[in-house]
Amino acid sequence: MIRYILSRLVIAFLLLLGLISLSFGLVSLLPGNPAVALLGEYATEADIARINAQLGLDQPFWERYFHYIGRTLSGDLGNSFFTGSSVSSEIWTRLPNTLVYLVPGLLLALLIGMGMGTLAAYRYGCPADKAFTAGVSVLMAMPEFVLALLLLFIFYQQLHLAPAPLGMLSSSDIPPPKVTGSLALDAMLAGQWGTLQSIFSRAVLPIITMGLFFAAPFGKTVRTGLLQVLNSPQIEFARACGLKPLQVFRYALSDVRGALMTYMVLLFAAALSGAAIVESVFSWPGVGGWSLDGVLKGDVPVIQGFVLIMGATSLLGYVLLDTLITLLDPRTRNNVVHGVKRPSKLGPAAQPAVEPVVQQG
Repeated sequence: MIRYILSRLVIAFLLLLGLISLSFGLVSLLPGNPAVALLGEYATEADIARINAQLGLDQPFWERYFHYIGRTLSGDLGNSFFTGSSVSSEIWTRLPNTLVYLVPGLLLALLIGMGMGTLAAYRYGCPADKAFTAGVSVLMAMPEFVLALLLLFIFYQQLHLAPAPLGMLSSSDIPPPKVTGSLALDAMLAGQWGTLQSIFSRAVLPIITMGLFFAAPFGKTVRTGLLQVLNSPQIEFARACGLKPLQVFRYALSDVRGALMTYMVLLFAAALSGAAIVESVFSWPGVGGWSLDGVLKGDVPVIQGFVLIMGATSLLGYVLLDTLITLLDPRTRNNVVHGVKRPSKLGPAAQPAVEPVVQQG
């Protein structure tokens, strides 16, 4: 088992090297010159050459590539071309702000999707199943920003139940002393519970947006997986043995556990990489909006840093998921431990002879 985990870590490291190379190559092929974006369209050739030399963009491709590989593996993601701030520090400062609404939003999506998908599968063909299918179709056809704007129109514009979408703090809130850079963590460390309450009240609509948007595909996956298992031979055998319907349904849930866990990791990766839309609508100072601003400006270190962090997070999630499924599923664990049969030390001659089976006519 330890050898299996180590092999997965080695594969993840090799994939990370490939991701680093891919991000460097693709970003290097982007049109435009960062020096022109910094200086403006009326910059002279001498000024452009000077900025390119300062940024190291005048060096040969392979020299920049190997320098980037070594620097990235040491944990240095470079500095922003426009602000000069460290990309690593910006990511670790803004990432907790994103997780403030992202983690509760995904938990809400899992609760809604699991509950509705299970109910639809259990009541297949009934009005509850048809209502669930219609609701999923509507939510999956609605873009994320449309859902966010619709919630703002209802709860902020019409019902006046939500605060204005102006970030994590209002003009009357006192910002906490900067310790970690994350507003929620700094407010908690400073004991400013009113500021912390204001932050979470402004996170309600982003949480609901993420929850409803990702509940639809997760609920559809739950329903599809459960229907396949409920029609399988092992479940038919369980029914024939006289087991109660709820007990049979519980066995079906355990059978799709691995597939649902895999889809949870996929949802987290998709939500983390697509957080820019929600943060743009709600003016949220998270890593998604920051990366989108870097893309629009052509800030190469910001784009590369965001791609690497998202890719590394996904790889780590897949490794942990693979290990967890192996530990929880006896079938997978048995294949890992006993998948390769070792040859007998006694040799072929010591193997018991097997008489051929002749079918009598």
